[in-house]
Amino acid sequence: MDQPLQVINLDIQGMTCAGCVSSVEKALGKVDGVDMAEVNFALNRASVHYNPEFANSSQLVSAVEAAGFSAKRLKENADVAEYSEQSEEEYLRLRSRMKFALGFSVPLVLLAMAPMLGVSLPVLIAPETEPLNYGMVQLLLALPVLWAGRDFYIKGFAAFFHWSPNMDTLIAIGTSAAVGFSIWNLFGMSQNMEGLYFETAGVIISLILLGKSLESKSRTRASEAINSLLKLRPKEAVLMHNGKESRIPIDLVHSGDVLKVRPGSIIPVDGVIVEGSSYVDESMLTGEALPVKKTIGTEVTGGTLITNGVLEIRVKRVGAQTTLSGIIHMVENAQMAKAPVSRMADKVAGVFVPIVLLIAAVSGILWWVSGAEANEILSYTVAVLVIACPCALGLATPIAILVGTGIGARNGVLFRSAVALEAAHDLDTFFMDKTGTLTEGRPKVTKVLTTGGFEKELLLLYAASAEQGSEHPLGRAIVEEAEKYNFESTEISGFEAKSGFGVKAKVNGSTIITGNQSLMQAENIFVEIPPEIAKQIPFGSTSVFVGIEGKFAGVICLEDQVRPESIKAVSKIREMGLEVVMLTGDQQTSADAVAQKTGITNLHSAVIPEEKSKIIKDYQQKGCRVGMIGDGINDAPALAQAEVGISMGSGTDVALETSDLVLMKNDLRHVVVALLLSRATLRNIRQNLFWAFGYNVISIPVAAGLLVPIGGPSLHPMLAAAAMALSSVSVVLNSLRLRNFSVSQGSSIIRETA
Repeated sequence: MDQPLQVINLDIQGMTCAGCVSSVEKALGKVDGVDMAEVNFALNRASVHYNPEFANSSQLVSAVEAAGFSAKRLKENADVAEYSEQSEEEYLRLRSRMKFALGFSVPLVLLAMAPMLGVSLPVLIAPETEPLNYGMVQLLLALPVLWAGRDFYIKGFAAFFHWSPNMDTLIAIGTSAAVGFSIWNLFGMSQNMEGLYFETAGVIISLILLGKSLESKSRTRASEAINSLLKLRPKEAVLMHNGKESRIPIDLVHSGDVLKVRPGSIIPVDGVIVEGSSYVDESMLTGEALPVKKTIGTEVTGGTLITNGVLEIRVKRVGAQTTLSGIIHMVENAQMAKAPVSRMADKVAGVFVPIVLLIAAVSGILWWVSGAEANEILSYTVAVLVIACPCALGLATPIAILVGTGIGARNGVLFRSAVALEAAHDLDTFFMDKTGTLTEGRPKVTKVLTTGGFEKELLLLYAASAEQGSEHPLGRAIVEEAEKYNFESTEISGFEAKSGFGVKAKVNGSTIITGNQSLMQAENIFVEIPPEIAKQIPFGSTSVFVGIEGKFAGVICLEDQVRPESIKAVSKIREMGLEVVMLTGDQQTSADAVAQKTGITNLHSAVIPEEKSKIIKDYQQKGCRVGMIGDGINDAPALAQAEVGISMGSGTDVALETSDLVLMKNDLRHVVVALLLSRATLRNIRQNLFWAFGYNVISIPVAAGLLVPIGGPSLHPMLAAAAMALSSVSVVLNSLRLRNFSVSQGSSIIRETA
């Protein structure tokens, strides 16, 4: 029997563009036992699904290294934290090299441009009198710049010899050609001082280092949302033991320990309050701005903030089992995965650099055949090499996914994968469960109607007393309603639960029957509801009949209250162009009542779990793209069948595991936030891809001089380098615009529909 596939996450170093992504994925894909390998350029990560019978981590790392890159296995739950630290280190390193390169490039450019600007140079380096010295000073100024950009040459030529050329290869070849041509002119027989391109190579290296440093800083900003979640994990906790407090590392906290948390502190783990009360700010987990009151017996979540009061908490879950760790892990997985829309960019990027090398060679040959001078040929060839930007293609999708999933987590909307984030954008039909989704999921007594002269208070007292031993939701609701009154204690005996019908018990010596009409008939109690009483029974409510000493005494009406936010949320979803369908196991009358209140016109009632998934499948066969939201075990098959399954954060484990999207708060308005965020992210990705493809399609022909024969412009290699550096930065900056979503749309949607 084959072993189940395992997943390993690798940190990949040495990738400089989307072409590198293709090379790493191909190298990993060739290892026996690898089922799938996905490489994320924005995070420098690889997620590999493999069969442990045929492959192991060492083989995977070796395959990456054989392709010319470095790799190491990532620790569990350390992905984003390590990425953040590495990004900051990379930014500081690039910034230092960029400053160093600019320090030599600026005087190099001034020296090279001096003759054209009419600036007189000292006699010892004047090009008219000492051309060799003039050229040597330029060379000496260029060498430190080349040293600052040494990674381009090390990685670029290594990739070339591994038959996987990348962006560094283009830069290395282009600047090497400029420097080599300049050295030839400097030391050659002709001593051609007009053919020196040292400043071109220096400026190219400096500008690309500048672009790389800006890109690195922007990529770090892109992960701020998930980093803010990581900061919610405190390193220490205050342990209570025999009445004494002691501060211990969070790793030493175990389930069952009692921790003290003071005002202004972050709750370190998931637990239950055993002492004290406080308002707790849960905004970083649920997106809810208002603090929530917590008292003894209430569960609290690690990562939330106590605003007032001192709490003592008994620990329930620690480490990777906490809600916060689960959220972080879910967001990490979503950010690691690839959205289908990125596949096209990956395919293009895989052959991008070889095509650019071919275009550069062909353009050089054509200009040579046309009789152009060597300087002109070099200028066009180098411009083509340095203006091409596979980085923009590689960053177009993953940076937007990184920002989008992070913003979702900040708003209490957790996408399990990039696929779910993209699929939510295309939905046109939305199925909703009733109980616990559109409604509170807890029935409440709405009316107590009596007949035969019985008093309401007496009816409620007897019914609640009889239901004391019942675990049915209707029975518990009747007991909760009775607790609002200061009834005297009653003597209860002879309790019998009639499964599916109701209960029977003696209360203060009187026989009490509560349940449905079938139970009344079985107990020979004649049920006759006067017309004036029947008119008062709310449409769609559930009726519990009460019999006292063999006589029909009245009806207790219960309803599962519609969530206040459901009405506005359904309206908002329909405004977005989606059809809303109710899918419930409840009876027609209850479903109709909720449908009328929420404005839903299409519904399926009395549906068993298996039929729910079948109904969704029928819609899909008609061409509908379906989303389904639910919170119970009976919703799991439907959640799995839908293109996007959405579960409430308080739903069952089965529902959460089979869903593609999790709402941390039981609030349908967050569905609207999820749909809007998906649309905003996909719109951003398409903008990025349009710019990345458009930039390369337009800029490369211009750099090759294609427009020159018809009087069009040409492009100096230094301008080409500036354009290339800014192209990838522009893609990242456009993705960062998504960070405004939480302010401009996510939070406002919640307020607007309140």
